[in-house]
Amino acid sequence: MTPAPVVERPAGPRRALSDLAAAVSAEWVRLRSVRTTWWGAAAALALMCAVAPSVAVSTVSNAQNGTVPVAQVPAAEMAVYATLWVVQFVVIGLVLPVVTTEYSSGAVRASLQAVPVRWRLLAAKAVVTAGFAFVLGAVAASAGTVLAFAVMSHPYLAGYGTLEAGAAVVSVLRQGAYLALVAVTALGAGAALRSVAGALTALFLLVVGLPVMLLMMGGDTSVFWSERTLFVAGAAFMDTDLALGPVGIGPFSAGVVILCWSAAASAVGALVLARRDA
Repeated sequence: MTPAPVVERPAGPRRALSDLAAAVSAEWVRLRSVRTTWWGAAAALALMCAVAPSVAVSTVSNAQNGTVPVAQVPAAEMAVYATLWVVQFVVIGLVLPVVTTEYSSGAVRASLQAVPVRWRLLAAKAVVTAGFAFVLGAVAASAGTVLAFAVMSHPYLAGYGTLEAGAAVVSVLRQGAYLALVAVTALGAGAALRSVAGALTALFLLVVGLPVMLLMMGGDTSVFWSERTLFVAGAAFMDTDLALGPVGIGPFSAGVVILCWSAAASAVGALVLARRDA
């Protein structure tokens, strides 16, 4: 019997990219085959469609009553508000089980047998979760923006909301990018802490608790560091004043801050994955 021919695989970077692509494909199959993924995506979309129009009504009512000195507000900012206060936590809840459930069930051993290079396994999960979060965020932001503008176009509320196609597209893309980076941050935290409860608590304190504490302390130093937190930098990156009021940091600098948080979480997660037993 003639043995099957041995197929030589490319060496060097080409082989590494080929292995990473195979790992990404496997992680995507795993993510989309879990029913919780789609229930979570539906929940994120439903919450966006509920919160963004509600914020639009509240904002216009405050403007009409003179409580808020704003004559016109872009409808996209209503979606940004929903992204910051609601949708990002749904994304975090979706991403954490991608890595933590493998530890709780012991499936991580099989994953590491299939992908022995540990950083590659975490990188594949990061690519898949970031891509999924970006698409989910962009779709949800588009729906929230359209619904908010529809509400603001009502005769009772007309004249207070605007919708410029170019600015709305930029806002939608920024929201998707922010959620993608939040997903990578959550994945790194999950890999480092290996527990849904522990990672969720740590992320909630990091995203909400830390900036609130710094802002409550007052002073220029506290304000400076609050603008380097994930939540406040996210508001600046998506260029909104609705979530926290005016922020001193610009969108580009805020994007760098968010990248740094994602990189730091990923580095810690990769280090723990490499040094600790599965």
